[in-house]
Amino acid sequence: MSASTSIVRSILGRNRELTFELARREVLERYAGSALGGAWALLAPLLTMALYVFLFGFVFPARFGSQGSPWPAAALILAALVPWLALVEVATRAPAVFTSQRSLVRQVVFPIEVLPARLVAATLVPWAVGIAVSLAVAVAAGGVKATMLLLPALWALQALGMLGLALLLAPLGAWLRDTKDVVAFLASAGLFAAPILLLPATVESLPRAVQFALLLNPATHMALVHRDALVAGSFEHPASWIVFPATCVALLAAGSAVFTRARHAIAEVV
Repeated sequence: MSASTSIVRSILGRNRELTFELARREVLERYAGSALGGAWALLAPLLTMALYVFLFGFVFPARFGSQGSPWPAAALILAALVPWLALVEVATRAPAVFTSQRSLVRQVVFPIEVLPARLVAATLVPWAVGIAVSLAVAVAAGGVKATMLLLPALWALQALGMLGLALLLAPLGAWLRDTKDVVAFLASAGLFAAPILLLPATVESLPRAVQFALLLNPATHMALVHRDALVAGSFEHPASWIVFPATCVALLAAGSAVFTRARHAIAEVV
């Protein structure tokens, strides 16, 4: 049995209830003490999406390649932005997963693979809000597309990729405490190193070398397949439909391998 299969079975099998209970507690504890409490799990992604759509879909539409109605631009932005926000949420929090839960990590019988999985499960709440909004805007802008039936497969693939990323970054964060700062910087820069906010017309106007550089970023393919399925209604970027699943599977395999090799020493370094 491969490392990734063993970990996924542990998380979704015998430790499923523990994973989701810990995820529920994390969502509530993250906003404990605030006036609105857990409601921020819904409000935070809504406010973030509203800000980006207002700025890049309505305030600066011409500069970013939008013509006519701003709603198609908003649909394109949200199609890429929603999976990006979910990815960044996991990536920036994963390095502190083990160091913030020392008491659990040091318990010999506790399945520590649940902690990175808990982070991914907790991200499902704001991600689901974003998905609902992006679907509504896409349907309002261009109607229902047959390719929308492929969205659950894309979401499942991304969830596996995010789990792999969390399994990879969590042990690194336990050994190298600077990991969280490096990842935070890369997450900030990554928003502009992939066509998350850039509309297709803008990307096409860029120099060929810049367009090629964008294609080297795996997040570009994540954005393109979601735009194809949600907005375009066709496979406009066939290569991305190969690269994106391959990247997600590779992340899960790499993260599982790193975690499996490191798990017995993690308790000693946190």
